[in-house]
Amino acid sequence: MWNTDERFIKYAIVDIGANSIRMNIYDIDTETGEFSVSASSRSMLGLAAYVKNGALSDDGAGKLFAVLREFLAKANSFPCDCFSAFATASLRGLSNSKKVLRDVKSGLGIHIDIISGETEAGYDHTAIRYHFPETKNGILIDMGGGSTEIVHFEGEKILSVVSLPIGCVMLGKRFTDCTKKEPFPTESEIETIRTYVRETLSKYPVFQNLGGTAFLIGGTARAAAKLEISLSRKGMLTEGYTFSANDLKKTTDTALSDIRNGGKWLKENVPDRITSIIPGLTAYAEICAYMMLSDFIISGAGVREGYLIEFIRKNFLRKSQES
Repeated sequence: MWNTDERFIKYAIVDIGANSIRMNIYDIDTETGEFSVSASSRSMLGLAAYVKNGALSDDGAGKLFAVLREFLAKANSFPCDCFSAFATASLRGLSNSKKVLRDVKSGLGIHIDIISGETEAGYDHTAIRYHFPETKNGILIDMGGGSTEIVHFEGEKILSVVSLPIGCVMLGKRFTDCTKKEPFPTESEIETIRTYVRETLSKYPVFQNLGGTAFLIGGTARAAAKLEISLSRKGMLTEGYTFSANDLKKTTDTALSDIRNGGKWLKENVPDRITSIIPGLTAYAEICAYMMLSDFIISGAGVREGYLIEFIRKNFLRKSQES
């Protein structure tokens, strides 16, 4: 716990996702609520690949433990005043998640908070409203390794929210026979993914034909933008980078053409997501078509920043307002 007399503190937040695990260390001004990232670490562990029969394998649990131990050591080296960890679809709903949490707590002293899809979407909304305050209303889509959160909002009000069982790693694991050696799905496997995504979306007509611009959050979104930039040569991937639905279609079509020729372009541009990029792009294309979206804005801020902002509001800003 931090010293309540300190104005500046360091806070390490670990986001345990189904595809990657990332730790950001934030510098927080407890008087103003302002924050910045002072360090960041990432592991492309891909926990979703270690889930068998609804449980995380011993190998997966051991690798998760090792990553958290490494991150905790790095946080302690600063040192950080606070350390928090939360999990999304990576551990959500697993039959042995309580044991995994218990082992991590007893071995490392780390409590992992498993958040619901709706809570995750709420943190995403908080982050978007903070980083894009001029936005009065809109849509956000956060595709991770195990789930996709979609939020339709007007200002601070959430109109519709859903957490879908659609994730770039989950789709690949469930519907393809891809491996690191053979990373690309066949045409029939891609069509199976399309069908599954369409059927899943059809259960939520509230999102059909909404149109407009969507904020995209997550590694798959950034990878899609990197590929689009490689084609268009429009600039660099930065916060707020915008591209159109037509750009996404061209990027997806180019990626599908590339895998038929060995995937050289994909391997050069998104090597760390080579097994998940095609399922992710396929899902995005179907979501775009179902919602009739016209444009996309890349947001570097998402669930981690929303989690942090809510922490700041609860612990610091409310106290300063009351005093």
